[in-house]
Amino acid sequence: MNWRVKLRDVLSSDSAQITLAALVAGLFVFFLVDRMIMPLYTRQGSEHPVPQLLGLNRVEAVRRADSAGFLVLEENSKLAGRVAEGTILEQRPSAGALAKPGRKIHVVPAAAAARDLTPDMIGLDLRDAQLRCKNAGLVSGDAEVRYRFSSQMPKGRIVDQEPAAGKPVEPGAAVRLTVSMGIEPEEFYVPVLIDHPLSEALVILRESGLKLGKIVRKETMLYDPSTVIGQSIKSGEAVERGTSIDLVVAIQGNAE
Repeated sequence: MNWRVKLRDVLSSDSAQITLAALVAGLFVFFLVDRMIMPLYTRQGSEHPVPQLLGLNRVEAVRRADSAGFLVLEENSKLAGRVAEGTILEQRPSAGALAKPGRKIHVVPAAAAARDLTPDMIGLDLRDAQLRCKNAGLVSGDAEVRYRFSSQMPKGRIVDQEPAAGKPVEPGAAVRLTVSMGIEPEEFYVPVLIDHPLSEALVILRESGLKLGKIVRKETMLYDPSTVIGQSIKSGEAVERGTSIDLVVAIQGNAE
């Protein structure tokens, strides 16, 4: 019985009542903060879905994020093939994730697409140079090929190119190649063109420093079609550089 009497005496004392009241008040304050004040402070329950920003440009991404109550924080851009510069490639948090208004959405925009560089083709033969252009996504057909005499580059090798090696160029762009014809001769002579196919005759004329003049078509059964059967200046004659030579070319004749 003594311990019960002592406990009652303790609880009935002023200090004990003050302590008990303080404990109850503390519990009440904790409950109030935990259940009411903290949720209001942290805006618990106010989360919204993060908008989809991938594929948008910078301006559209900022506008969409702002309308949803979010901010956009742009990080370092990345190269991404042929994607337009400024297109959003990545975002954190991802679209659809719940986040509180005012939160920052980290985005990674696309950097400007790097243009291709013209390969170096000086010194290559024409076939190899055209193959290198093709592999680089560039165009260099017969229409882009030029020829000139050169004392610096052996015959048949690329002596010049446009654009120059290392210059930025758009995919599919044309590259002009200039092929060396070797050292320019002191005198020019008309070559033998008769009996050659027209395509070969044109090459021979070019390599001789001469030009094609007019082409006259003539029916005949004696030669294969497109064979040169006549030339305006006979072979072996000395002429000036760039002289035009007219050709007579066979076409299929009617059999009697």
